[in-house]
Amino acid sequence: MSTRIRNGYIVQMAKQLEAGIINSGNPFVEDYLDSMDCSVAAEIANLRQLQAVVAKAPDVEPHMSFDVLKKWLYGWKAADKCLACMGLKNSAAWADGYYKAGRA
Repeated sequence: MSTRIRNGYIVQMAKQLEAGIINSGNPFVEDYLDSMDCSVAAEIANLRQLQAVVAKAPDVEPHMSFDVLKKWLYGWKAADKCLACMGLKNSAAWADGYYKAGRA
């Protein structure tokens, strides 16, 4: 059951990040993604692909989830500033929620 719950949290994160990137209009978001060698379009595509992978197999841990989400977790570089620009909670709160979902 915990894999399904954790995957639900991953999808929630991906949806909120996608919406935040699309709606923020803040140039720092693009600068942050550029610093991570990822364009805005590529990051949105990665987040959408992650959502699709989880939807197809909700009971299987997606291998790509860490690659897609690591830039938003653990205070990676300027993640907290970027998340704040998008009106989202900080990376520590995201990581805490992810690990709590894994223990549920």
